[in-house]
Amino acid sequence: MARKAISVNKQNEIRRLKELGLSIRAISRSIKSSRKTVEKYLSGPLLSVLKEIPPFWFENFDWEKIHLEHTLRGVPLKVLWEEEKEKNSFSVNFPTFWKQYNKRYPHRAVTMARQFEAGDRVEIDYCDGVEIIDPATGEIRKTHLFVGVLCFSRYTFAEFSYTQNSNDFLNSHVRMFNYFGGTPKKLSPDNLKSAVNKTHPYDPEINPAYSRLAEHYELVVEPARVRRPKDKAIVERTIQIFQRWFFMRVRHKTFTSLIELNKELLEALKVFHKKVHRILGSSREELFKEEKAALKELSNGDYIVQTHKKCILHSDCHLAFDLNYYSAPWKLRGEELDVWATEKQIKIFKDGDCVAIHARKINRGKFATDKSHYPPNYQAYLEVTPCHLREKAQEVGPNTSKLINELLPMNNPLKHLRRAQGLIALLKLFTKEELEYGTEKALLYNKYHLKFIEQTIKAKRLIKKDDEQISRTASHHLRGDALLQ
Repeated sequence: MARKAISVNKQNEIRRLKELGLSIRAISRSIKSSRKTVEKYLSGPLLSVLKEIPPFWFENFDWEKIHLEHTLRGVPLKVLWEEEKEKNSFSVNFPTFWKQYNKRYPHRAVTMARQFEAGDRVEIDYCDGVEIIDPATGEIRKTHLFVGVLCFSRYTFAEFSYTQNSNDFLNSHVRMFNYFGGTPKKLSPDNLKSAVNKTHPYDPEINPAYSRLAEHYELVVEPARVRRPKDKAIVERTIQIFQRWFFMRVRHKTFTSLIELNKELLEALKVFHKKVHRILGSSREELFKEEKAALKELSNGDYIVQTHKKCILHSDCHLAFDLNYYSAPWKLRGEELDVWATEKQIKIFKDGDCVAIHARKINRGKFATDKSHYPPNYQAYLEVTPCHLREKAQEVGPNTSKLINELLPMNNPLKHLRRAQGLIALLKLFTKEELEYGTEKALLYNKYHLKFIEQTIKAKRLIKKDDEQISRTASHHLRGDALLQ
């Protein structure tokens, strides 16, 4: 069995005493080691390395200059080490250089141990998660790991989601409170947009949807400061543990769904909570029994997650939300409205008053229209926008004019206003003759979508281009051309 190597300090002392001229026997007595040990560290490859480094090499450095460069100019110690290494032309490894620097200029940062009462605070953060493979397409999807930690007991809730958007963020909170069986007094999230609209060291602007959730559960939101990880050091450290522990445990597994991945994580949490905390001296599960009594009960019932967005009402009396369109009263056109959305319903507000309610559309590009939101028909017909579009269409040609009139009927001229505007906007890409050809085909096949008209015009362009490439000048060397001449 090999003996344990002596410390680096003893090795340096052997070298120093040898440079002073002491014998092996004298060095052995001085460091209280055997002569064979001294001979071992004064022979072989180690001795050749030691000879490259002059005795007391660190005395050759201008440590005051190095310290000023590092502290005042922010030059990393590793860069300074590389410069000194090139200047002095002998090999001194960086850890040795770093130790000598810290002996002269010890870094004594002032720290404060944070103390938390039971049920006082939950710290929340995200990190990159485990990838999921879609078995149908083979597509790899990224996930995000949501982590919430009770600061007193370090009891943890974690789950994976596909995004960090407001809907996933708020739903993770609801499931976290149900997992804990209660709510703390304060929430300390990171500064992602789902939590904070505008950051500020003292007065951050909280996302309205997050404020509603906090109001429902009677919580106080205290976001961490920007680029201040110590403000939520507990959740930061917990995330590191999960990255080194859980992520490594599942590194050889393949997950095909979010449900499967979260199920594996839930089982790992049970094991995680039973482990004894190195600093606290007890398991998180044991400490949580004490903290759970201090949590506030979930007496207000399940919270229905609502997401918020500000949208401007378009001139066709619709606003765009989540790739669909919802109507609001025509008098509010051009104004910014508040949209509150659940999984099934859309509510539109102006200055706190609800002005419209719609069932939420599932597919993209759908319209939810309440006809009472349109202006009177005669007034809409005389409005500038529809009239302007009709005039523009007449300048293009009869087919375009006919198509615009069908899109903007007199009894409801705002129904397809966006499509009519898009049709006239095609003049930026195509000539009037090309647009006339496209609208002619659209009327012929009863397909009024802009995509069909664009594809029709582009197809004609390709055919015309091919014809130009095929055409050639007549030659008397060819039989047919000679007869024509």
